[in-house]
Amino acid sequence: MQINTKQTGEVYFMNLDVLRFIAAFMIVFVHGYEGWHGWFGYPGFMTTGDYKTLSKSGEYINRAISNLGFGVDVFFLISGFLITFLLIKEYEESGSVSLKKFYMRRILRIWPLYYFIMLVSPLIINWLGETTQPNYLMTALFLNNFETIKTEQWIYPFAHFWSICIEEHFYIFWPILIKILPKKRLPEFFCSIILLSILYRSYEYIMNPYPWMPIYLHTLSRIDVLAIGSLFGYIHYYKPMQIKVPFSIRMSLYLLFIVCFFIDPVHSWDTFFLAAFKKYFYVLISGFAMYNYMFNPEAKFRILRKGPIHYLGKVSYGIYMYHNVLILIVIKKVVFNNGIHNIYIYTAILLGFCILVPIISYELIEKPFLKLKRKFEVVHTRR
Repeated sequence: MQINTKQTGEVYFMNLDVLRFIAAFMIVFVHGYEGWHGWFGYPGFMTTGDYKTLSKSGEYINRAISNLGFGVDVFFLISGFLITFLLIKEYEESGSVSLKKFYMRRILRIWPLYYFIMLVSPLIINWLGETTQPNYLMTALFLNNFETIKTEQWIYPFAHFWSICIEEHFYIFWPILIKILPKKRLPEFFCSIILLSILYRSYEYIMNPYPWMPIYLHTLSRIDVLAIGSLFGYIHYYKPMQIKVPFSIRMSLYLLFIVCFFIDPVHSWDTFFLAAFKKYFYVLISGFAMYNYMFNPEAKFRILRKGPIHYLGKVSYGIYMYHNVLILIVIKKVVFNNGIHNIYIYTAILLGFCILVPIISYELIEKPFLKLKRKFEVVHTRR
């Protein structure tokens, strides 16, 4: 089946930039908020007046902000969809999948910035006066998520690298499976991965007295969202999606999601059912919202169709990779040194750094590798 190049290059690759930008800033906002809260307490408007005790409305706001870490799942949905769609397209058009070219594309996209931050991290740690050293070897081998499970510590500045490690694990075996499995059996395989993930979380909840870390960080626990995105990618390749859901139903779903986002801790698993299944409520509504945005022309905000936000979507990998490093730099070297105690000024400075630094990095560090990456493209994703 041939997919129109204009469709793949114009319709949803641009839309994915918008979604990447949103996901990246969800993570920036929650970690920036946690950084401020850790040093200064809650913002005054959320408390009863002492910066420590949340008001009732503050509890809801705090819950919603804390849940923004869900942006990682949005990234996983995007990655699963895009990687699987392109691999199937490559196979259908060329009769195979070039593992060498796939791995070179992923290496040139992920490794340069990943290892650059690792290279400069000792200097940053020394400059900031941090005393705890991260495990460089485990991080270099993309095993940071397992190291965090083992130590039960989020070690600066690699605390957020766990999600990149999970994606790298996904990239290792996914193209092999797309290459060798019969394409009509792929949906069964994706569903098997989802079932395996449910079983793993169930096992951890039953057998582990403190299961939060492995349920949150283990590759088997989180790969199901990548598989869900892959299932959507498969479906869309063979039967391009056309979302035609009445406006009232869409708004009702989004309202339900928002209400739950303000009252329910997304990453809390107090019962077996919640540990095994709760995430799918949020993932499936988010997936519906994503694909509605991508494939329903009536649902798109015209202001987001072209412009700076798409460029920021292209640099979203850098936004994610740098933000955790920048938060402590802003707090220790800007906020403390200048006596700033205003969360709005702090947020503006942090967001400015989290946009400017990734842009500079994208232009000077990443772009040369991205140009080289194009030499290994089989299916072109940009026009």
